[in-house]
Amino acid sequence: MLNKTHIQTLTRTPPDQNRLARAIELAGVTQTAVGLDLGWPSSYVSDCTRARYTDMSLKNARKYARYFGVPIEVLFPE
Repeated sequence: MLNKTHIQTLTRTPPDQNRLARAIELAGVTQTAVGLDLGWPSSYVSDCTRARYTDMSLKNARKYARYFGVPIEVLFPE
């Protein structure tokens, strides 16, 4: 879903900033659309973009990465 330019922009986003929120913005989709596509409530997506969860399951992180077509490390750097 993200093109090469979007991915480069995303990788330049500081790791301490929420790259998931930036990916949603770059992709031009809404949190509601992401939630519907992944089978999650939009409130869960919203909470993830606002970093209300300190831990996310690897399964869910992989789903986000697949959705945006990026390696997991791009969305969730160490």
